[in-house]
Amino acid sequence: MRHRLIKDLRPYNTIANVSKDMTIRSMAELIVQHPEIHYLCVVDESDNLLGLISRKRLFQAIFSHHVSAGTKVTELYSLLTSENAEDLLIKHVFTCKESDPMDKIINLMIKHKLNAIPVLNEQGKLEGTVTVESLLSNWLETDR
Repeated sequence: MRHRLIKDLRPYNTIANVSKDMTIRSMAELIVQHPEIHYLCVVDESDNLLGLISRKRLFQAIFSHHVSAGTKVTELYSLLTSENAEDLLIKHVFTCKESDPMDKIINLMIKHKLNAIPVLNEQGKLEGTVTVESLLSNWLETDR
């Protein structure tokens, strides 16, 4: 994969952009309706990346609050509807540019144990994500 650039992976994995005001309930509904989504990208009105929310982080937020053992799942959801994406987002996110070498991003993903990394275009706008699966798929296609 030497000398290949991230832009060679186009089209990127689809992403779900959400606003910082989206409720936890709405984010959970989005994940349930689209199980292929692993990360929610929190963006502003100009598609600038503010941060990420993983499915795992959303799950932890919903189910880690102080509740009794007898609390029903529906009650847990109702407890959290007033919270939003801004409360959960991870602000310090590793990103890559379309012009970055694949080897550099693979090393970054291995070093930091990342499953996906957002791709920004040259204007800094979010284009999609590169995932472990997309890199493996590309390797299988080029290693024939």
